[in-house]
Amino acid sequence: MQIVGQQRIISDGDTDAIMAFYGGLFGRLTAEVRHLGSVTRYIGYQSRLEGNRHLHFLGIEAERIDGIPPGMIAWELDGGTRTVWESQDGRDVPVSREPISWRWFEQPPSGRCTGQFAAGANHEAREFWVSANAYVRLHHSGASSDEVQLVEYDPRWPGQFEEFAGWLRECLGPDVALRLEHYGSTAIPGMPAKPVIDVLVDIPSFAGAKKRTVPRLNSETWEYWWYSGHMVFIKRAGLMGIRTHHVHMAPRGHKVWEGIAFRDYLRQHPDEAARYAQLKRDLAARHARDRERYTQAKAEFVREIAEGVRRQ
Repeated sequence: MQIVGQQRIISDGDTDAIMAFYGGLFGRLTAEVRHLGSVTRYIGYQSRLEGNRHLHFLGIEAERIDGIPPGMIAWELDGGTRTVWESQDGRDVPVSREPISWRWFEQPPSGRCTGQFAAGANHEAREFWVSANAYVRLHHSGASSDEVQLVEYDPRWPGQFEEFAGWLRECLGPDVALRLEHYGSTAIPGMPAKPVIDVLVDIPSFAGAKKRTVPRLNSETWEYWWYSGHMVFIKRAGLMGIRTHHVHMAPRGHKVWEGIAFRDYLRQHPDEAARYAQLKRDLAARHARDRERYTQAKAEFVREIAEGVRRQ
């Protein structure tokens, strides 16, 4: 794999810094990186460092390393080496090279190669986990805007969840997809929501699940992101099309599972559900063009309910 992008060290919990890092790169990568195919993909890796910090790398797949934009670097991952390239005096040159050991490496028929590795000598090797795998068509005029658009509750949503959950369980296998739950606002009767079916999957571990799920959901209609400390897969209706499903994966006991208690509480308390529905409408009007801010703005209400449920 040859990836042109940028890396940054970010402290845990610095949400604004993380959003600024990724948000500032998406447009630059597609506009400035040369020698891409008509369909390419964002690829990301993260690594845990000392001092409660993480190294984040986000790049875009390139056919070859040529013309690295200012402030960016390139990674070249071959069978056993990671080479880092930089632009110096108008020339792209290798500045470091270290051995890597692939923890797993896959190239499924439906997509391009993906994998996870450790870099460095055995006694001091640092783990890098794959944190992004998302296909993109350059200069695609029909791309979905991803704006926040709420619709009224649709009674067909539970049936759509059941149909999709059956397919996903078969795709991943019962040893990885231990339990599947209908998650989020489409799982609460009467709740307005973005028309996207959210699924929460109980997995045995992140390490085991990544090895199975990232290769099997590696295609132009799927995106993968390591988000808020768990795995998130986004299903779209075609390359860069509208979102149809979000699949969250984490072992039971992870904080994301608090969403099930939140769901059940609102199902049983219509007054609180109505308060949440109004909050969603207000925030959707305020943050229609910023899905991340919309989600963050709901977090305080969700925490309030979750803490109340825990005290009961």
